[in-house]
Amino acid sequence: MKSFAFSLLLIFTIGLVPPHALAQGTEATGDGQEVSPGLLVFLDCDRRTCDQNYLRREITFINYVRDRQDAQIHILVTNQAAGSGQEYRFNFIGLREFEGDDTQQVWVSSNTNTDDEKRAGIAQRIRVGILHYLAKTSLIDHIEIRQQIEGIEDRFLVVDPDDDPWNFWVFRLHTDGELKGEDRRSEKKMNFSVSASRTTPDWKIRNNANYRYDERKFVLNDGSESVGMSRFWWFQHQTVKSFGEHWGFSGKMAVGHMTYMNNKLAIVGAPGIEYNIFPYSESSRRIFTFTYEVGIGRYQYFEETLFGKTEEILYDHTLLVNADAVQPWGEAEIGVELAQYLSDLDQWQAEVEGRLEFRIFRGLSVNLSGKWAAVRNQRFLPAMGQTDEQILLRQSALATDSRYEMKAGITYQFGSIFNNVVNPRFLTRWGQ
Repeated sequence: MKSFAFSLLLIFTIGLVPPHALAQGTEATGDGQEVSPGLLVFLDCDRRTCDQNYLRREITFINYVRDRQDAQIHILVTNQAAGSGQEYRFNFIGLREFEGDDTQQVWVSSNTNTDDEKRAGIAQRIRVGILHYLAKTSLIDHIEIRQQIEGIEDRFLVVDPDDDPWNFWVFRLHTDGELKGEDRRSEKKMNFSVSASRTTPDWKIRNNANYRYDERKFVLNDGSESVGMSRFWWFQHQTVKSFGEHWGFSGKMAVGHMTYMNNKLAIVGAPGIEYNIFPYSESSRRIFTFTYEVGIGRYQYFEETLFGKTEEILYDHTLLVNADAVQPWGEAEIGVELAQYLSDLDQWQAEVEGRLEFRIFRGLSVNLSGKWAAVRNQRFLPAMGQTDEQILLRQSALATDSRYEMKAGITYQFGSIFNNVVNPRFLTRWGQ
């Protein structure tokens, strides 16, 4: 077991004139010394990732602005799964007089961390990154570095499996249920999931099991009851082997039961290969992958299908192209998936999905997302079709040649450029 002990912990404390008092130009302190305005910072972090009210309370020596064009520093925060937690990358992008002066901080949060520990860790990395820019202004004269003697263990070195009693395995259990209704209708839902995963630089192993039950009940005008039920369970295993910064190989198998898809029992397996144009080490900012899988599956059906089958063995292959970029102007993602049965080439599906968050100019941003699929591979559909009751209760999938989904939004803000103040009084139901 490797362990390292340190007794010196550096804590940075900054005593400055309040940032809102410095925002309009150079000010003088009590001793007549001039200081530069507080740094103007645009924090680009999803609200699900960053507690922005907490950050504005805890980091008070900078000015938060609403628009990137007003900022001297753009902080772009991204995150991705990292074994037993999340890896957060803090990209500090210099603007105006700091143009071209970029830096980065990385922090890994454990899945066992509380929300308070996560937001405290995020705040600390932002403080450290901002110090890089403060050191290049006259505000550096107002930074105090104190020493606190405290026993801490070094967590900066990457551990080996021998250092971890769990050998990098992470386990997760989840269950939830829902019951709601009124006099003439009710609904019951139950979900359960369990996972076991192990992630190292060379290997990724994932095991997932899921169970879901959904029941809807209605009392019709004649007093009779109509009940709809769907049940789903699924187990999947996948092993991924890394080869360098651009290649990955995968093998996966799954077994499941899905009433909605007329599947009494499905057993499938598929090896696959993936190539990323960009290094995987840059995946939190940009990714462009090509994934190809060839699979075999054995299917047993509740009802005889359109093709006169109650069970069959099918071969298929799938190509997935996915591109994702998180940049100062926003985020864009597009994915294209092509799937086809090798045992019946006329049976295929093509799907395109995209998402765009884009800042057009000061205060104006757009959000677009959409999905469209051409469907020609519904071999599981029952030959007898569905009753009106089954259709209304969504008990089973319906025949279709296409699927689509679209969302669009536009936001425009104007007024004060500053975003420093937090006032939580009379919060609405959604915390705004």
